[in-house]
Amino acid sequence: MTSALQFPNARLFIHNLLAFEHVTGAEAIARGAQEFGVISEASLSNPELMSAVKNCDCCAAAHCILLDYFKNHGEGSDGPAVENSWNTVLKRLCRYRVNATLSAADVKDNPDCRKVCSNLAPVIFDLLLQEVRRNS
Repeated sequence: MTSALQFPNARLFIHNLLAFEHVTGAEAIARGAQEFGVISEASLSNPELMSAVKNCDCCAAAHCILLDYFKNHGEGSDGPAVENSWNTVLKRLCRYRVNATLSAADVKDNPDCRKVCSNLAPVIFDLLLQEVRRNS
């Protein structure tokens, strides 16, 4: 399990939403998930996802999207695959942050997404897509 990113076009899509449409990182992740077919347009009205977007909590938005993806693809939203995938996203995000700019002592096992939401949104989305691809 590496922290390598694999979806440059998806990250560019998120960057464009952030830069040109001035949306929050969480909203960019939600719109990206819908655009890339991870969730349906109807899923954007999920109350938990809407709350995460409102609070610009990128990790909460990504978690809601992952739950919705598994629920709509026969895995259920409370099974071990969801938990394993989410833990993988968080671990890889922490590793990415350590490798990119921070020391391990600064990150530990808590990515603290709210502090750096917009900066990490493209990375979080890439890691989310990797888990979706791995489980599809």
